[in-house]
Amino acid sequence: MRPYFARSLVIVGLLLSGGVQLHAARPAASDILPDNTVVYARLSNIPEVKEKFGQTSIGRMLNDPQMQPFVAGVWQAVTESVAQVEDRVGISLDEVLSIPQGEVAFALAPQESGPMAFMLLIDLGDNPTAARRAMETVEELATGDGATLDTAMYKGTTINIIRGRRGPLAYCEQDETLLISNRTEALEDLMENWDGLRENPLSQSQKFITIMSNSRGTNDEPPQLVWYVDPIETVRTVSAGGSGSGYLLAFLPVLGLDGVKAIGGSFIMATEDFDSISHMHIMLERPRTGVLAMIAPENADTQPEMWVPADVTSYMTVNWDVDKTYNALENLYDSITGEGKLAEDIDRRINQRLKIDFKTELLDNLEGRFTLVQWYEPPARINSQGTMLAAKVRDSAAARKTLETIVTNFFEENLGLDVQRHDIGTATYWTFIPPDRPLPEDMDDARRRRIERARQMRPEPTFGVMGEYLFVADRPGLLDQAIRTQATGDRRLADDLSYKLMLSKLQRQAGEREISMISFYKPEQALRMWYELAEADSTKEFLGSRAEKTPFLGNLKQQMEANPLPPFSVISKYMAPSGGIWINDETGIHYIAFQLKREEGI
Repeated sequence: MRPYFARSLVIVGLLLSGGVQLHAARPAASDILPDNTVVYARLSNIPEVKEKFGQTSIGRMLNDPQMQPFVAGVWQAVTESVAQVEDRVGISLDEVLSIPQGEVAFALAPQESGPMAFMLLIDLGDNPTAARRAMETVEELATGDGATLDTAMYKGTTINIIRGRRGPLAYCEQDETLLISNRTEALEDLMENWDGLRENPLSQSQKFITIMSNSRGTNDEPPQLVWYVDPIETVRTVSAGGSGSGYLLAFLPVLGLDGVKAIGGSFIMATEDFDSISHMHIMLERPRTGVLAMIAPENADTQPEMWVPADVTSYMTVNWDVDKTYNALENLYDSITGEGKLAEDIDRRINQRLKIDFKTELLDNLEGRFTLVQWYEPPARINSQGTMLAAKVRDSAAARKTLETIVTNFFEENLGLDVQRHDIGTATYWTFIPPDRPLPEDMDDARRRRIERARQMRPEPTFGVMGEYLFVADRPGLLDQAIRTQATGDRRLADDLSYKLMLSKLQRQAGEREISMISFYKPEQALRMWYELAEADSTKEFLGSRAEKTPFLGNLKQQMEANPLPPFSVISKYMAPSGGIWINDETGIHYIAFQLKREEGI
């Protein structure tokens, strides 16, 4: 029998995944928890969450009558597989999912002594029976693994304590709320401040306020999920007293990482304007030093390059002050290793090996615009996705000469690789595939097929210069598509109406603040590849070959055969573009991502 702790985690994980509805008349968890809480996550009202999810594009797609047979079939495959876990754990999935009936919150907080406390709060509403049954099951599993049971009283409430090999697990019920922790002191502290009148609650922490105030909806819509982390205090607490902890904590200010004050955000579904909005805010101390001083985004150019195809899956571009980042890196590196050491190490490790001047020939030639593009190359396969990173240069002829030097002196002479050069239009690029080792003649057929399949899925590294851009890609197909787009001017992302709509929404979100980075994602392109892959004979053969060893895949294969996917048009009509922006302001770095609404019938 596996330790009870692992099985307990199964139950707790299922608790977190269940639907909730706020019944308990008590303050929010952030008003009860102490201000030294270092990790916090809260799900609010999940019948509302479930209702909101049903209004999103994914929710509406899953409820589409043409999708229902397929969805029901997949869910049946899941439930049949979970049934085996239910038999081992001793409680059914339906029982566990019926437990949460209100707010669900999780927190980590340091204690006066000993390990950090985790705290889980689950509102039970007026039906605590399922929760009691679940905790009885945990106790049975624990005692079967050698744990002992104990109880304690606090203000008339019974605290049940499971003392196992991996430490204690304490739980109790307080006003229709199940409280679980590894420290009885933490539960007592929660009950002591249950009225929400704590002198220094988490909700009044300046860090928490800054994160939450930057994570509101467009029209102050309440988020369904909020989260908060104090990373430096977490490191300090976890490493306190450990081997080398003093050195680690002393090194944080040297690197400037103690300037990361807090990280957090929110997730909001089905707003008036968007399918979903997510926020992430990184609160930084001013002035930024060390590693944080290397963060040097500038106002981004939002116009896609003329070589970016309209059928890309994702597009991201950022403007960056390369000199500022290099100077900050040099100051930090030299302050630790000695004056002039960065230049010395670059010369020894890079310049002498590549036969170039890295700073002069590469860094000083970068204009500061960087773009990441992803595109799916037909036909559909696991490795269909191609990725390319491009950097705008001041002098493309000089960049081409630098690459020629690197290819000759490093790839060909030092590594002995056969690198193929291609000149097409304004592009010069090189591709290479690492040589294959010969396979033993006595290798069994199954292993030989696995190796050959893995070789077919390997990337084909490609790098070169195209127009004003220096680039590196994992396959030449994406580059060929970019070259065609630049040459013909057909179907460019810059002319795509969905991109223009997304850009107008992003600029409205930014307001007067400067946009440092912009991203754009077209889920329909990626979904088409996965759809074709799911329908491919190779996928069905794979599921069939694994069916005996993996019951879930066998069940899934049967259900997919009995309930096939509907036509792609049924799915694609729910997909809408999404995008995001980075904003660099006085409080730190803020990221906003959202997906547009896809109106009914469009």
